[in-house]
Amino acid sequence: MHNIKTNFDKIHELLKDILCDEINEKVNYRRRGVVPRFSDIEVMILSLTAECLSIDNENYLFSKLVSE
Repeated sequence: MHNIKTNFDKIHELLKDILCDEINEKVNYRRRGVVPRFSDIEVMILSLTAECLSIDNENYLFSKLVSE
């Protein structure tokens, strides 16, 4: 499967189940301070999705995100 959105959704379900005890309702690790716009789990999922699709270059990843 080469669709980024489909892979992202599948990895999201798995990672959310694995990390259910460690993350809060906003899908971030519990910590004080400002809540980021892009959640911690989304950063991990995007990284794992890029690895699964063998995308090594961040510029290529972001160009694919814009095109899809």
